[in-house]
Amino acid sequence: MNTMVSLGFVQASIFAFLAGLSVAIYFGLRRQSSLAWLAAAMFIGSIVILILSQSNGTVLEQLAVILLLPSAYLCFGQAAGLVVGEPRAYPGLLATVAGLAGVSLLLLLAGIPFIYQTLPFQLACGLAVCDSLIRLFRAPGRRVLDICLMLALAGIAGAFFLRLPFFPVLFDSAATYPSIRDSSFESMLLRLTAIVTPPAVFLLLAKIIGGVITTYRTRSERDGLTGLFNRLAFDEMIRDGRSGGGALILCDIDYFKQVNDRYGHHVGDEILCSFAVLLARTGQPAARVGGEEFALLLPRRSAAEAAELAGMLCVRFHAASHPLIAADHRLSASFGVASYESGDLLRDVLTRADSALYRAKHNGRNRVEIHEDGAAAGSARTEPLGYEPANCCGGAAAGLVSPSPVSGSARKWLGALPMTRLKARLKEASDS
Repeated sequence: MNTMVSLGFVQASIFAFLAGLSVAIYFGLRRQSSLAWLAAAMFIGSIVILILSQSNGTVLEQLAVILLLPSAYLCFGQAAGLVVGEPRAYPGLLATVAGLAGVSLLLLLAGIPFIYQTLPFQLACGLAVCDSLIRLFRAPGRRVLDICLMLALAGIAGAFFLRLPFFPVLFDSAATYPSIRDSSFESMLLRLTAIVTPPAVFLLLAKIIGGVITTYRTRSERDGLTGLFNRLAFDEMIRDGRSGGGALILCDIDYFKQVNDRYGHHVGDEILCSFAVLLARTGQPAARVGGEEFALLLPRRSAAEAAELAGMLCVRFHAASHPLIAADHRLSASFGVASYESGDLLRDVLTRADSALYRAKHNGRNRVEIHEDGAAAGSARTEPLGYEPANCCGGAAAGLVSPSPVSGSARKWLGALPMTRLKARLKEASDS
């Protein structure tokens, strides 16, 4: 008995510390809601452990545990769901947990022996833990940390589920919680829970903090509107990628100011996002480097290959229509291509590509120009190449309409690249 009480105090202290740690991190990381849910779970858990470690089996103690423990696991599940992008609760599961806890309460108030009264409660707790497991399982891109967290939660849920068949077999109807708590079977399950719960909490904390760091890094590297790389991050990519040579494409949406003036800035933003999706689906590093100016980096590619890709993009963008602009208003973009060799200075690479882009605009726009050192620059007026816009956000919903099938050449360059953030943004804009 003394051992179990001491273990309970240790567990309660650990949980209280974790609750305080979660609160501290919550305020330090700009109030991440997942940390608030985790702190609530730990605080409730510490109270439950104190009650259980000193319980004499009174009705009030059992009532408190029945109400609090499933709530703690559901709070943990909500924290896990927010971290992995599965914030939606499962009403059926919540109703089942609440119903089972309610049944256990009714049995308690009716004076049913503890061994039978606790079974619905044990099932409710196991299902409450499964809430976290389901959310983690449904989340895409599971990593080692996620798998370890799922294993820890499976151990906790397993402890509750094991009680269901063994309690009626191992204990008679006159058994009380204190007598069951002191048994070797229950001691084993309590120790198992005590061993795996703190690691589960630390794993979730690590996931939360890692997610925050990733978010901050993304915000520092990505354009807020389009989700493409920003100018600073793109310049770093060029510096890192110069060792192997390659090609750089600068592109600019033609007469974009007229779009904003005629249709409004909200339509202009949608056009920018549509063009960003087009660039991102090439699978090459893409950036928004100015208002309506974009860049595409092609490491270890020649200027001719870059010009071919730019031509495809040029035709595709010009062939597309957008539901929020006039049907006869065709958008276009101009492209400047420059190759670079290992050791070239960043400003020289950008200057050459910018010079080709300026020439494309000067020569009539809606075209591709290639910068050639020491010779007359070559230009290539784009012609239809027989491909369609990839089905971003459901095609027309994204504002891209296609007349023809995708060619093999275009598939090479315009392969499907997941752009969930851009798709969601465009879908939200089109729905509104």
